[in-house]
Amino acid sequence: MAEKNNHAGYKPKDAEPKGGEPKAGKVTGNNSKPLIVLGITGSIAAVRSFDLCRELRRHGFEVQVVMSSAGEEMITKDAMEFASGREVISRIGGLVEHVKFFGKNGIASLFLVAPATANTISKIAMGIDDTTVTTFATVAIGSGKPVLLAPAMHKPMYEHPIVIENLEKLKASGVKVIAPLEQGDKAKIAGIESIVFEVEKALSPKKLGGRKVLVASGAIRAKVDDIRVLTNISTGRLGSEIAAECARQGAEVKFIGNKLLEKYAGTIGCEEANFADELEAKVLRELDRGHYDYMFCPAAIPDFRVKGKNLHGKVDSSHPLKLELEPRAKMIEKVRQKFPSLKIIAFKALWDKSRSQIEKEAAAFVKRNFLHTIVATDLKAEAISSEKRSMFFCGHKARKWIKGTRAELAADIIREI
Repeated sequence: MAEKNNHAGYKPKDAEPKGGEPKAGKVTGNNSKPLIVLGITGSIAAVRSFDLCRELRRHGFEVQVVMSSAGEEMITKDAMEFASGREVISRIGGLVEHVKFFGKNGIASLFLVAPATANTISKIAMGIDDTTVTTFATVAIGSGKPVLLAPAMHKPMYEHPIVIENLEKLKASGVKVIAPLEQGDKAKIAGIESIVFEVEKALSPKKLGGRKVLVASGAIRAKVDDIRVLTNISTGRLGSEIAAECARQGAEVKFIGNKLLEKYAGTIGCEEANFADELEAKVLRELDRGHYDYMFCPAAIPDFRVKGKNLHGKVDSSHPLKLELEPRAKMIEKVRQKFPSLKIIAFKALWDKSRSQIEKEAAAFVKRNFLHTIVATDLKAEAISSEKRSMFFCGHKARKWIKGTRAELAADIIREI
């Protein structure tokens, strides 16, 4: 049952390079890595279990594969042994494997059934354990371990009233159901990235449980004419990682920006905004709708706009064009004025500043705008495309320099707030 979360805390890691080989884990489990048991059943979507297993390992998990006899007809044990680095369990033997992994003192952290067929879903819901996968599920649920199911079947099966009833029964028991991708007459297994994210979420500390978080992100534009814009070279990656980490840690997250988080669909609500005025309007409207605890604003919003009326159509490029730019009013200032109790975490890009100058300007910006926190960086010191960046965290609780990948920075920022 996911909400009990009685396991060692999981610290998300950046995936290894795609070309890298995941390291094989020990059969008894490695205390430094959470152990995921991956149950494979008789859906053709089992052919994707190989890549899922590898991706879990790239994200810092050990994986033990358990297969039903029907699952073995879809993908071979040898393939899954290669993917996991462990001997596959396809029958319950004298070692009482289901108890070893998911008993009260079991060594596994989470049971993931992917793919989960209508047959397996209904058996688990009814407490029937006549396959290795359903037997593991019975013990995991009974012991209060997190259980995740990723359904995969034809759509009429997914829409069968009894299957729907059984899914609801499992949800009521604390089982997490990862919604399938409904395409045509298929209810296809969720994307691998989405499944891995749900595993990370289930095993992450819930520091932000019960909190609402708004994230505004991306390289936002300002119009010149109807097809030309002023913009910047922001990647939007830090905003994406912040939204994902907040969701992992239990927050209800809304993301507004121009780089939508499709791989987190179903977990993070996303709304597209490409232009500065559009972003501002959508942020203020969303904050008006409900109480938010935190707002993160790593969005790179243009500091200037074209003075006067917007140019319409496509300006003729055969003649010189002079544009006068004027400073835009800061969205952060409008948000602070309208929502004085909102905890705002702002981000500031500086250029060619010493560390002491960055620290001084960051502290002044927090005080001037009544912010909860600001995260500042020098874009001249490190290219925006750098995999690792240094940033100065300046908040009420701490003032410190942090460095890492976007994912590591996001985790550090949330840890400090």
